[in-house]
Amino acid sequence: MGLCKCPKRLVTNLFCFEHRVNVCENCIVTSHPKCIVQSYLQWLKDSDYNSSCVLCGENLDADECVRLICFHVFHWKCINSRQESLPSTTAPGGHSCPTCSEKIFPPVHLVSPVADVLRSRLSQVNWGRNELGLPLLAEEKKEARSVASGSSQGASGVTNTKGKDNWEVYQTPQSHSVLNIDTFN
Repeated sequence: MGLCKCPKRLVTNLFCFEHRVNVCENCIVTSHPKCIVQSYLQWLKDSDYNSSCVLCGENLDADECVRLICFHVFHWKCINSRQESLPSTTAPGGHSCPTCSEKIFPPVHLVSPVADVLRSRLSQVNWGRNELGLPLLAEEKKEARSVASGSSQGASGVTNTKGKDNWEVYQTPQSHSVLNIDTFN
């Protein structure tokens, strides 16, 4: 246990391996977003650390990073491509940290600056939005719908699909559909 050096002066057991100071979760988010942070006891056991992304091997400073609730840090592009490659039916528990296998998604009741930043980052991609219970983003939802239905898209951007009994469904990029039933056909 130690005292964080930020103005909040919180007692914490988190330790920044790079700067060798105790840090609170507020400091992690603001001042140490790419630093290796674990418990002080972990530092005492193993003071050697590697400041590179586990997934690609490049230095964490080379690109934009994300910190999971287990405090492991990865390049955003690496963790995003890893999670996007999983099937869309993957359960929330299937999305796990590559280092420690903890769940990526923070529990709903967890209140912490690290969890808040992670939730906001996960809400930018559909695999994250799906697990957070948010509606999917429009661009990816539209692509998934046209690929799944095998429909054709005209020059006007309107999707035309013929269903059973010659019903024509016109789907526009907006969130509504118009149904045209022609009984004289």
